[in-house]
Amino acid sequence: MMSTKKQEKFVTHERNLLDTNDVKSMFRISDRTLRRWRNKKLLKSVIIVGCLYYRREDVMSLMVSKFRDEIK
Repeated sequence: MMSTKKQEKFVTHERNLLDTNDVKSMFRISDRTLRRWRNKKLLKSVIIVGCLYYRREDVMSLMVSKFRDEIK
């Protein structure tokens, strides 16, 4: 049987999910900002084994959207 950490790594790899730290470092944002984005429905999260994850596809879409807003 796999340990919880190994299960989490397997799930994130297989489903192409990013954890909270991945998203924060990609956008260079704080925990609070990420929480605001979740509350505003800018970024959907999934809870697996008690941890929040984000679909890579959703994160990349938000990144493109944020980039477009910055260059306007």
